[in-house]
Amino acid sequence: MKNKIKAIVIFFILSLIMLGTKIIAQTNLNGQQYTNTSIIIITNNTSFGYGFSITSYNGLVYIYYTEPTSLATIIDGIVFNGTEEMNAPLPNFNDLGESSPVLVELNNGSLMMLWGGVPMGSYSLNNLTILLQASILNNNVWGPVINLTNNGVALSYASDGNYIYLVYEPTISLTYNNTILEELTLSGNVIKSLNIPGINGIVSANNGLVVVQFLNGTYALINMNNGNIEFVNATDIGFIGNSLYQFYNGILTINQNLTFNLPIYESAFPISWNNGYIIIAWRPGLLSVYYWNSTELQPIANYTVQFTIIPGATILNNDLYLAWFGLNNISNGQGSIYMAITPLPYQVSQLTTNATTTNTISNISTTPTSSTSSTYSYSSIPSISTTSNKSLFSSIPIWVIIIVAGVVVFIILY
Repeated sequence: MKNKIKAIVIFFILSLIMLGTKIIAQTNLNGQQYTNTSIIIITNNTSFGYGFSITSYNGLVYIYYTEPTSLATIIDGIVFNGTEEMNAPLPNFNDLGESSPVLVELNNGSLMMLWGGVPMGSYSLNNLTILLQASILNNNVWGPVINLTNNGVALSYASDGNYIYLVYEPTISLTYNNTILEELTLSGNVIKSLNIPGINGIVSANNGLVVVQFLNGTYALINMNNGNIEFVNATDIGFIGNSLYQFYNGILTINQNLTFNLPIYESAFPISWNNGYIIIAWRPGLLSVYYWNSTELQPIANYTVQFTIIPGATILNNDLYLAWFGLNNISNGQGSIYMAITPLPYQVSQLTTNATTTNTISNISTTPTSSTSSTYSYSSIPSISTTSNKSLFSSIPIWVIIIVAGVVVFIILY
């Protein structure tokens, strides 16, 4: 009887200790509870290749996407006010169909939407027309639809807030052998035009530098001012503000002087936040979020996802709005768009460096070395000496912990 009472007492104490460990493991560096963020389905009716666009603007988060119908494709959207969802305002579309919206905040503070629109009419491959169109948001109402082009086939487009960059063909070729890269004013006037065959997409642009992808999958940085083409080894590349980032062979590089070792991922991109970066990294089946606070790379969230995904994200009021397209049917390209809203940690430290210091944090070595430039390398594999309070119990259910405690007590007593 005494042994039974003793067993119960020890079992209870061990359960409390391990439960306390579980609770500590679910707090971040600021002692805040981690939130098990639910995943929201934005739409189950979209297709690979159309993409989506997400941005925060005037205290709200806007996401727009393409949905196919029996007749054509349409653009739809959702607005988030915190976690509250509402139907997004839509421009007064007047075409046969619209697709592939792109949201961009202009340097004058306005929000513009770009998209491809097919005018009313009958078409074949010989006369297909896809216009580049736009509208400006004013008091949460989209203004008149503007035709930025009047003919040809708009294939891909982007904007840096000052100018619009467009890849189009006068007539569709299906082989992209007649592609033209143009720089336009916000009203559609052509400033510069370059005949560069083989471009099938614009990834990003900034101040006359345009990141494009060619039909063979290679990326290049094109200077609109002099026509120079610089091919880049990357699986993902683009601009965040004035900073160029690229991901290649498990390494994310920002501005050529800040690197992150992310060897278990196939691609990644950063978002500037809180004197550091939020890093979105993914591979087939896994989507991860990290925060670099100028000192260390902290894991924020992991999501189990489809084999093929395309993520995008924005930040509003210390919350990360992470959306991704997931391919459901490889035969017809049908897929879904999901959203997860995740609270972000506050900054806890700041790294001060000089121009001759290189700090390396990885799973191999944490010894600082000397260099001629400020480069920081961080591994996605947390080291044992990490200061995070997340323990190995952080992903173990409480009922499993209690059973383990019971087995330990049984072994001790019997």
